[in-house]
Amino acid sequence: MPIEPRRRDAIAAAFAAYNRIDRETATLPPSALRLLTVMFPRSDVCRRSVASLAQEEGFDVRTLRRMLRVLLEAGFLSKEESLAPVPNTYHLHLPPVQR
Repeated sequence: MPIEPRRRDAIAAAFAAYNRIDRETATLPPSALRLLTVMFPRSDVCRRSVASLAQEEGFDVRTLRRMLRVLLEAGFLSKEESLAPVPNTYHLHLPPVQR
């Protein structure tokens, strides 16, 4: 699903601002920005499985799980765990929530 230009710009701006801030941790990689735009093209909620994101969007599963963990730690995402086979629900936070 294509992302709306304003939404893409808002996500990119928050991402860039996060990476500009002097942090003790490493900056977020560009692939994490791509993941956010794929997960949240029109809404602040994503209910896609890791398998579907990997298969349909071309992410490596191991890398995808690592990026999700980094985005959770950075405050861009929060996660509601669910029981299989229902995928977890991810919520986008712009600007990121400080933890």
